[in-house]
Amino acid sequence: MQVPTFAPAAAGLTPVQLSARQERERHASNSVSILMSNGPAPSEEVMALMQRYVDGELTLDQVDELNRARLQAKYGTPAATEQ
Repeated sequence: MQVPTFAPAAAGLTPVQLSARQERERHASNSVSILMSNGPAPSEEVMALMQRYVDGELTLDQVDELNRARLQAKYGTPAATEQ
């Protein structure tokens, strides 16, 4: 089973921006690998959200919020929240 990969960094990033992006990509890749150790690969929708996180467009909280909204719209039930 192959782990999904993220698109390469855009050209023209500063060294600081590139370093931050590499760190986000490392976190996202580790998360995907952990998920796949217990089940199938994340959906294309989830991977698209994670790509936006890697690219610095979204925070992890925003990814979580958008994914919960997507699941609620798809299945019609509120997503469970951890307290």
